[in-house]
Amino acid sequence: MRTISHVVEEIIQRSPFLAEAMAEGVANNAQIARKIKPEVEKRIYEKVSDAAIAMALHRMGKKFRRAPYSEKLLKQMNDITVRSNLVELVYPNSIELSSLLKVISESTKHRKDTFVNFSRGLHEALLIIDAESEKEVASLLKKEKSIRRQGDLSALTMRMPESSLTVPGMYYPILKAIAEEGISFVEVMSVRTEFSIIFKDEDIDRAFSVLKRITS
Repeated sequence: MRTISHVVEEIIQRSPFLAEAMAEGVANNAQIARKIKPEVEKRIYEKVSDAAIAMALHRMGKKFRRAPYSEKLLKQMNDITVRSNLVELVYPNSIELSSLLKVISESTKHRKDTFVNFSRGLHEALLIIDAESEKEVASLLKKEKSIRRQGDLSALTMRMPESSLTVPGMYYPILKAIAEEGISFVEVMSVRTEFSIIFKDEDIDRAFSVLKRITS
């Protein structure tokens, strides 16, 4: 039979937000108990008092006075690169666009320092490229209707530890630190262990300083 303590620990371990609240003391056990009570009752199939959950939280409290696992992994990041002079292009999805993107990829892959990142959503396609390639790309896409163009962008790219792939909330401490500094970003994108954030040029120095601080 699953105990209240066991269920409470499972819920806290899977949520970096609740673990952080406990570690930093920004929420007391009674507040957290009220928040997770419906899920605790759902898992053990019976009614549970707030006091019982709060007591379980109190017993496991010492475990979450340390930094969450995702923050520990940040200290293993030793490869942060900055790429400037980028342009964002957004187009509506179309059959022709997919084939044109293959041509763009082929035409740019042999050029040194080329930056090409493509993301396709349900309705729109996003292309982030280096400004030097924009003229060539615009020529290839001249029949496509552009939704938005934004220049003066820079990318911060981080190589995440392989072990981070299955860690819940891995990106949370990164985005939280940037938000706490009042820095806005334009886009985020990831490819396996490579995580990139696109900023306006005017924000890139502050963003880089934040990332160096939390990964050092």
